[in-house]
Amino acid sequence: MQFDPGVLVDDDGKVYMYTGFGPVNYPSFLLGGHKASEHGAMGFELDTDMLTVKQGPVYIGVKGKKEGKGTPYEGHEFFEASSMRKFGGKYYFVYSSCVNHELCYAVSDNPLEGFEYGGVLVSIGDVGVDGVTADKARGYLGNTHGGMLNIGDDYYIFYHRQTNRNSFSRQACAEKLKFDGEKFAQARLTSCGLNGGPLAGKGEYGAHIACNLFSKKGTYFCGVFKKRKGCYPYLTQTGKDRMSDPDQYIANFCDGATAVYRYFDFDGANRIDVKVRGKGGGKIIVRANGEPAAEIDVPRGQGERVLGATFAASGVCELSFTYVGKGRVDFLSFTLA
Repeated sequence: MQFDPGVLVDDDGKVYMYTGFGPVNYPSFLLGGHKASEHGAMGFELDTDMLTVKQGPVYIGVKGKKEGKGTPYEGHEFFEASSMRKFGGKYYFVYSSCVNHELCYAVSDNPLEGFEYGGVLVSIGDVGVDGVTADKARGYLGNTHGGMLNIGDDYYIFYHRQTNRNSFSRQACAEKLKFDGEKFAQARLTSCGLNGGPLAGKGEYGAHIACNLFSKKGTYFCGVFKKRKGCYPYLTQTGKDRMSDPDQYIANFCDGATAVYRYFDFDGANRIDVKVRGKGGGKIIVRANGEPAAEIDVPRGQGERVLGATFAASGVCELSFTYVGKGRVDFLSFTLA
């Protein structure tokens, strides 16, 4: 099964392509009659026309589910989303693992063989950060694809997360990576993206930039057809297909729903306002680095309205917003002043 191709044009002009699809338990009729690439990721050398195969396919050493047990790949075997990068003379293969919600990498001195497992680059539920496990994920799980970019001394991982409670509704995101010259550390999800540092602790921000979002029951794995209802908040937008910033918001913000934002740099902020829409009937508790920073009453109502309270935070902080009480609202934005 050739799937999710990624291409690398090497320093010497040679062209390589990487493909593969690793779920060995998929019936072949779902794969168009093909078999999964049970031995993991595959590589080809192509001619410069990018059409003629000069070598391959060969298995490059990034193991699939069938052969990963007892190796460093165990629990992080190859699934799909091949992407190759070359930094400092070494080849870095980025892929979506068998658990779907994470991007991992493997490294080799050769573009077509000898790849050794490197680690997790990012998880869309922050699984693996500070001991977070999949059953306690800080964001909705689901499939993610992506790749790395190097600019000067900085490295970034691009990935996507799930919106609209659906595995096929995907929003592109990016995080800065830490690289010690040998290994990449797993990135913790932030709201900063490509900002180059903490966001300013003033001004209006869309609620949709939450880096973590979960309910009092936690999260779940987004599927294709079934959409969970009840207590789960979720990212969505006003229009059917538009995903521009003004259209996005958090829907179904109800009792126990929490949205987390990292990071803000505060210097004198003393008020916070939230823009919401919907019935309400509770309050929103705001915390800075886990400590209470504001409490905003959300009385019953119908239309869009701005509600606020005094606020106390200083320095670089993580903010979280938790709804407590009856009813539910659409969380549209918040303003720091």
